[in-house]
Amino acid sequence: MLAVAVCANTFAGEPVRPHPTSLVNAEVFVKRKSLSMRVTCFAEDLEMLQGVEALETGFYDSDEIKDATQDHAKYLAERLTIRDVKGELLTPKISEIVDAEIPAGGIPANKLMEYQLEFVFDYKYDTPPEFITIQQNMVADGALLPSEFSVLLKQAGSDKPYRKMLKPLEAETFRFDWDNPALNEEDSDEDWQAWFDVQREKTLGISSYGSVYSFIYITDHEVRHEVLIPLATLALLVDIERADESFLEVDEQAAAAEKVKAFFGAGNPVTIDGIEVKPVFDRVDFYGLDLSDFAVRPEKRKVSMASGRVGVIMSYSAKSRPTEVSVEWDLLSNTIREVDSVVIAYQQVDKTKFSKFLSENVYRWTAPDRPPLPPITELSGTIDWQKYRPTLTVSWATIGMWIAAALLMLVGAFFASSVWPYLILAVGSLVGSYFVADLAVATYDHPWRQPEQFQISDDEAADVFGRLHANIFRAFDYVDESDVYQALAKSVDGDLLRDLYLQVNASLQVQEQGGAVAVIEKVQLVEGNLLPASEADKRSAVSFGYQANWTLDGTIEHWGHIHQRTNRYQARFVVELLGAEDRTGGWKITGIQDQEFRPGVVKRRLRKF
Repeated sequence: MLAVAVCANTFAGEPVRPHPTSLVNAEVFVKRKSLSMRVTCFAEDLEMLQGVEALETGFYDSDEIKDATQDHAKYLAERLTIRDVKGELLTPKISEIVDAEIPAGGIPANKLMEYQLEFVFDYKYDTPPEFITIQQNMVADGALLPSEFSVLLKQAGSDKPYRKMLKPLEAETFRFDWDNPALNEEDSDEDWQAWFDVQREKTLGISSYGSVYSFIYITDHEVRHEVLIPLATLALLVDIERADESFLEVDEQAAAAEKVKAFFGAGNPVTIDGIEVKPVFDRVDFYGLDLSDFAVRPEKRKVSMASGRVGVIMSYSAKSRPTEVSVEWDLLSNTIREVDSVVIAYQQVDKTKFSKFLSENVYRWTAPDRPPLPPITELSGTIDWQKYRPTLTVSWATIGMWIAAALLMLVGAFFASSVWPYLILAVGSLVGSYFVADLAVATYDHPWRQPEQFQISDDEAADVFGRLHANIFRAFDYVDESDVYQALAKSVDGDLLRDLYLQVNASLQVQEQGGAVAVIEKVQLVEGNLLPASEADKRSAVSFGYQANWTLDGTIEHWGHIHQRTNRYQARFVVELLGAEDRTGGWKITGIQDQEFRPGVVKRRLRKF
């Protein structure tokens, strides 16, 4: 029926309906100080977008076409926008307009698609741009399909073009490396691979400015889902209120963040060991183009709606080591049709895809067999306590019998008529004192015997301290805080436990990343020496002082790249053998003094995936 209707209109001589969409092509040439955009479109756009109508004669008036072409140049300059790294509009200059070659009698009403218009817009800037964002907003009333804007972009110094098709309100950001521009077609695959590697390093693997990125981390402590999404994409899904349609101001971002939390919090459920866990939002940050390291908390500033991005980190706490995890993405739509996700589970990398066209969008993970953490045991020692802590043991029962014997003899000698009964009782009391020697026993420091000076060799001290020091940081391999405390208690005296726990956590916090706590990768005791007795803080007779320098490597990973920092430490320690009655005891660190902490430089490296 549609074909019959079209044929009937044709043979009847009626004008053909305009093309259902506007098709615009642009060639953009970017130089260090200027940009030129050459735009071509069909003359039919003058009817759809400028309101040109055919006369009763069936032809378009040539003068009206020319006037509408001038108006269309201004329309394109307003609707085809180019923004800088901050999202600010670059001002175009209309440098050339090439009118359609109109026949003397005008253009027939059904022939507009046979004529092209051409416009050239020039843009100036002061410094070579690292980013430009191109966006189109051409909307024709009554159009069956949205306007299409095809961009072919070239950077000066490279013959490699970028191509992109944009629908209304879509934006595309292009990045330029002026020190290392894209190579040319004749360059080898090896050269191209090297170039891509350099670009990936510079962008930290986040190279597409219109894509949604998803990273899922599975650790002993949590499942963490990190999403990086274009602000323009999110604005189609969440009502982000703003005074200026082009920007999200600082004072508007808090309210926007709450709506982002509500959006993601209502979807994408995560299950750990059969229990659905609600997310805790570690952060919702708004980023501009000039920030490539999304692990760093950005300064608050207004963000372009066309080129800004939103980083969302959702944490799902695990009460113990996860054995089964499922992550679902149920927020797919015509706006987000599919998402490629990278899964990092205990340093093992996997990939998965969530797609609107898949029947199931659930990633499932099962923990491999892993041996339990080796236990941390106390470091015991055997010592002759009497040598270093002389004591005097007294039986108060024996002393009582002795006193009774003395009193009996005194009474018999001075007050009784006969001494023998008292003497017999006194002898009996002395004999009885032997049998009660184990009763009412008490031990006291020896009143006159001096203890020997405790001595330990350098090698013994290094061995004892090294094992205690290593155990301190091994304790942080455990998940539950009570387990960490229990493990620490094997090497640290109780009074020092809490302080040391807080100190280690504080030293692992990376402030540039919002205070996130790094994972301990390696602890190395660089230097240590036994302190002379005169310099040691003696807590007891059996103790020694030890000065140590060590390094700690900690890592934090976000969005597929790893931040590593090596911190340096120095401190003086008191190590004491806390004794038991069976001549054994446990070596413990009982004091820390003169601590020095020097944070290292954060180094970044990309994970391969």
